[in-house]
Amino acid sequence: MNTPGKLVRGGCVLCVLAVFSVLFGWGGMGTPAQAVDEPQSSAASLQLTDLSPLAPNRRSTLILSGRIANLGSLNLTELSVRVTISPEPLLSRDAIEAVGSGDNSYDGFAIGQTTMTVTDVLAPGGREEFRLRVPIEQIPLPRAGVYVIGVQLVGVDPNVGYAVLAVARTLLPWLPDKPDAPLDLVWLWPLSTWPGRTADGVFLGDLMPREISSGGRLDRLLTIGTQAGDAVSWVLDPALAQSVRAMTDNYLVSSPEGIRAGTNSAAASLWLEKFQDVADKHPFWSLPYADVDAEALLRGNLERDVVRAITTAPSVTRLAIGSRPANTIYWAPSGRLDAGTLNLLSSAGVSTVVLRSGALPPSPSVSFTPSGSVDIDTQFGPIRAAVVDSQLSGVLRMPQGNAADILTARQRFAAETAFISLENPSLQRTIVMGPGDPQWKGSPRLLRGMLSALILSPWMNSASFTDLIGDPPSSVPRSLSEYGSAQRERELSAEYVSRIQRAQESLGVLRSILDNPVDITEPISAALLRSGSAAWRNRPTNGIALLASIQESLNTDIDKVAVVSRGTVTFSGDTGRVPITVANDFDQPISIGLRLVGQPSARLVSEDLDTVTIDAGKRASLEVPVRIVGGEPLAVTVEIISPDGQALAEPGSLTLQTTAYSRAALWFSIAAAVLLVILVIADTWRRSRQRRVNAETE
Repeated sequence: MNTPGKLVRGGCVLCVLAVFSVLFGWGGMGTPAQAVDEPQSSAASLQLTDLSPLAPNRRSTLILSGRIANLGSLNLTELSVRVTISPEPLLSRDAIEAVGSGDNSYDGFAIGQTTMTVTDVLAPGGREEFRLRVPIEQIPLPRAGVYVIGVQLVGVDPNVGYAVLAVARTLLPWLPDKPDAPLDLVWLWPLSTWPGRTADGVFLGDLMPREISSGGRLDRLLTIGTQAGDAVSWVLDPALAQSVRAMTDNYLVSSPEGIRAGTNSAAASLWLEKFQDVADKHPFWSLPYADVDAEALLRGNLERDVVRAITTAPSVTRLAIGSRPANTIYWAPSGRLDAGTLNLLSSAGVSTVVLRSGALPPSPSVSFTPSGSVDIDTQFGPIRAAVVDSQLSGVLRMPQGNAADILTARQRFAAETAFISLENPSLQRTIVMGPGDPQWKGSPRLLRGMLSALILSPWMNSASFTDLIGDPPSSVPRSLSEYGSAQRERELSAEYVSRIQRAQESLGVLRSILDNPVDITEPISAALLRSGSAAWRNRPTNGIALLASIQESLNTDIDKVAVVSRGTVTFSGDTGRVPITVANDFDQPISIGLRLVGQPSARLVSEDLDTVTIDAGKRASLEVPVRIVGGEPLAVTVEIISPDGQALAEPGSLTLQTTAYSRAALWFSIAAAVLLVILVIADTWRRSRQRRVNAETE
């Protein structure tokens, strides 16, 4: 039995539902709002391919475009589409990520009055496109935020009847009023590649030539970035600029079939001209030469290589493109750095590093996304960190294979930035956007869409890297995350780095003996820096091939100094001078010494020969004083050494022997024979005398 109180409460509920129905249009066109269910048929597919405008306002008409397809074996009939919307905006950036990963728990309701017929019949294998126009006022958006908007396909599948056949969703930022403090967004735009160029200037494969040619990865990035104007901040690898400059003249490419002439010189010239134009109009920053893996090289005791890559970057860049970078920055390849590497970078002159937000979390945590700029203390003073927002960076790694993927990624970018803006709309902040590593790629359609969102969205403005590092850092304290075993496992391997180290040691010895080493050793030294690039972390086989080619070049040069002498040297005594001939096939003088090592070493006493100079293309006969212990032949290795005593080339070999012990043995034998004769004579005389004595006694 209903009481008057229950009747009143029931009437109130009905009134409220009626008001919501009128206000939000849930039930127009005779179809009530429905919860968005999972599709009840697998016979159809639905893709959203576009949504406009990028930043709708209260007067906008939302346009959702897409396509449907019949995947089954029977006709689908009475097909129509309608808009779905989440009842409330998403409450966290984690929820945005979840929706991007396919979570349908935020889908909400279908809006009946947005229904549009697509086709009466869709045959098996058939496809149809649709363009759904909906005044924004028909979509219930109770407050500013990021909503999940979608399109629902309904119709008749003969197997299940009238049902929801497919659903597609994306993200809709709704900020009809411009925030008091729009976000400043710094978009780092690096140009870098895998530096596969040998000491002889030969390109290992045609990857780099293809990348800078029309339609190649680096050509697309340069073209799109140029069109973006001040919306991007350029970062250039000096090794890339140097290689492209080398390609403008005749160059060689190696392949499994052999070495051939390159054919992309015109493309290289055009690419270089385009970047030179960028450098004339905009500031740009350089990476260390070849984007070296500072963490791995430091652990391999190759910190000098890191310092050299940093300090030579400006001059290499200027020689290649005619302009100097604003400064050199270090882009952490794993997004994190340890304290030791930060100290090394700071000591070498790096004033800014690029890290991911996970490497520097706020400490204590805050309820909003802070500015991506923080100072980190090092032994040599503070170093500025540009903190790339990891979730924005993740957008560039999302699938980009078709229009639906690109729409999803673009809307994710717009949604993330809108949400950050709404976290604290009155606080001015600068957020850093950038790829996960400098060897990045992106669909031109996605990049252009994201740049359009940056320019057109009222909740953000483009900002420059100059502003980021020139302004005071964020006041939100951050702590440096641990650089642990997971990060070390991503570095260049210890075995690989040890090979670089051995090559550097050999190069140092070669440099020390040459009269004018620069022309010979500098190309090898630069190639060894390229072999230490962090880019080889995800292409280790290519890095190994480059290092092998460098070692081959190094061996070829080392072999130009060789011991010519062979065979056996015989002394009349236990001391003497060993004659050794050394050939210098370099086109310049060398300064070397010699070292003899016996096998075993205890049988040879010898001092290293002091440094001597051998003229270009000449041979020199040198003598090393020695003393031999023992009479057996002695195997000896002959080492060519640098002025500081380091062995250079493969040692030569000789055999030493002495006749002194043979003569001594002869005289000993003669003396023994004489003594024996004397003893025989004495014994004979003694016996004869004894016989005489015996005879007289008788």
